[in-house]
Amino acid sequence: MLLHSIKEKVCPLIDTCKEVTTCGGPIMTLLAKQIVKNKCWIVEQDGTKIATILANEQGVTLVQNATREQFPNLKSLSDRYNIIIDKTKPVKVKAETHNVYGFPCEHKPTNALWDVQHKLPVFTKGSKSKSFFCAGYYIVKFNNGWVKSYCPKLITLNRYPYAGPYDTLEEMQERLRIANGALYGTSIKPASEEL
Repeated sequence: MLLHSIKEKVCPLIDTCKEVTTCGGPIMTLLAKQIVKNKCWIVEQDGTKIATILANEQGVTLVQNATREQFPNLKSLSDRYNIIIDKTKPVKVKAETHNVYGFPCEHKPTNALWDVQHKLPVFTKGSKSKSFFCAGYYIVKFNNGWVKSYCPKLITLNRYPYAGPYDTLEEMQERLRIANGALYGTSIKPASEEL
């Protein structure tokens, strides 16, 4: 049994129906939006979330607050509570990508420069910003060992040994693995130590 916000189907002609005593009122239409393909849906009424549908081995479960109701399939649930199942696939929002001198960065770069002394692509996040960031992937050596870093601050690379920039995550991860001695006990010299 569900709470009052989800009602079972009733006749849409309640006002003109001659069987008013057996009719429960107008049909309320609910929309189930797919969140995880074939596993999870959010049930909305007028844009407000009122329940969740979860798939399991026995069929699907309608969850509203602390109340759970099991159904053998989505169709039986939909028929009982007049829930329209949205068939559109969930849309993944793609993050906008930027680059500075061929190296990726997470923010729209402002004041993009090439640091000739350190051979680094640097940028700021705003036109009035005084903090410089380095585009690309890096590995940085702190007291506890080498760690990965994406678009670190220039001041961090000035203070600690590092290697990079790398233009792909995979290349950086391989260098990190080598630097931490995971491959044949070898390590690489960081760029800052090579200068």
